[in-house]
Amino acid sequence: MLMAATNNIVSRCVISRKAKEENGSSKFGESSRRVMVLFTNLCIGDMIPCLKWLDVITGFIPRLKATAAELDAFFDQVIEEHHKALKGDHEADKKDFISIILELQKDGLVEMELAQDNIKAILLVCQQLCF
Repeated sequence: MLMAATNNIVSRCVISRKAKEENGSSKFGESSRRVMVLFTNLCIGDMIPCLKWLDVITGFIPRLKATAAELDAFFDQVIEEHHKALKGDHEADKKDFISIILELQKDGLVEMELAQDNIKAILLVCQQLCF
């Protein structure tokens, strides 16, 4: 229960959504768990490059690609929602990590331009710290 509360708090700070909803399911929470399982799985191709075809046969690579595509689409949606909120000039009382990054970027306070893929990579790292 403490772990679920911690995950929800971190998730709300980063993307303004709970990692796990009251009904027990959340696209973000489920995807995060799948990523953690995949990251801890043994990848034969990393240890023995000539046997990386086994990763395709065992289904590791297809599962990895499917999960990555799902998270990519989810992060695109979240970032787009934040872009729309920022363009709407609604000064929200609650700000999350993404809105702060986008606001700093809009104001020119970030030394380098962050592409959407850079922001998604940062979100993926935050998501891994959450779970």
